[in-house]
Amino acid sequence: MIEYYYKKETKDQIEKINNFKKGCWINVVNPNKEEIEFLVEEFKVSEPNLHDGLDIHENPRFEIEDKKTYIYLNAPTNKIKHEYDSAFLVVYAKDYFMTVSRYSLEIVEKILNSNVQFETFNNSRNIVKILFVLSRMFEKSVHKIIKQTKTNRADLSKLKNRDIEKLINDEDKLNNYITSFGAIISTYQRILRDPTVKFIKKDEIIIEDLIIDLNETLNLCKQTLKTISNMRGYYSTKLSNDLNKTVTVLTIATIFLSIPTLISSIYGMNIPLPMQSSNLILPILGGIAVLICSIFLFVLKKKKLM
Repeated sequence: MIEYYYKKETKDQIEKINNFKKGCWINVVNPNKEEIEFLVEEFKVSEPNLHDGLDIHENPRFEIEDKKTYIYLNAPTNKIKHEYDSAFLVVYAKDYFMTVSRYSLEIVEKILNSNVQFETFNNSRNIVKILFVLSRMFEKSVHKIIKQTKTNRADLSKLKNRDIEKLINDEDKLNNYITSFGAIISTYQRILRDPTVKFIKKDEIIIEDLIIDLNETLNLCKQTLKTISNMRGYYSTKLSNDLNKTVTVLTIATIFLSIPTLISSIYGMNIPLPMQSSNLILPILGGIAVLICSIFLFVLKKKKLM
């Protein structure tokens, strides 16, 4: 799918148009073979770079080829099963601005299909908007995990299996983010330093602030990971202790049941035994069983096993 967006001078929002117009935003989502050939032929985009941009696991990086800048970034997404983020490609050229992705990602929809105002619509400002929205999306996702983690930590004794499963998923997501953050921060720094992408002073300050925010978010991810790890350790220890207590109770119950069973089994044999013919044999045997159980109970309490 190939879509074109353009901002008229008289309007603050961008509009979807039917055909390419110089200076427009080209949004490419999961293109087929014919569309890729069209992009390569019409806009002189590198085909290998296009294929890299369609790989959801591509690492963030910055490349320049044939006077075009290729910026690979990762964005949080909920649209891909078993994935927490996806790579996408930004192509910065003289006559157009292009985004390429395998899936229709939330970050592009958030900018193109909303009422976001564009005071100016040019390639450098578009990059700044993407970098800004991308940083805020990561920050929002991480803070949501932090909030859930603090809620669970407030009462660890009430943690259930589904809470632990959620913590493990959050841990996996944070590890994924940490892997991406280092490359994303380096890409931001490279964009800021490279002379091919010219920013006004205001935009340079914004990107510098975003780099600081991403570093802070990275540190929050690492701290939250330690908290989640400690919570999982507590839960594992708690389960182990509960299991040990259950096994102990069952073992003691088995022993108490086995004492009268043993005595009654002995007197059930077809051999002559003391007081076998006495009318008081039942209460006597019962008393012996109670006495043995009482002695055993006293020993257990003395050794603090109960």
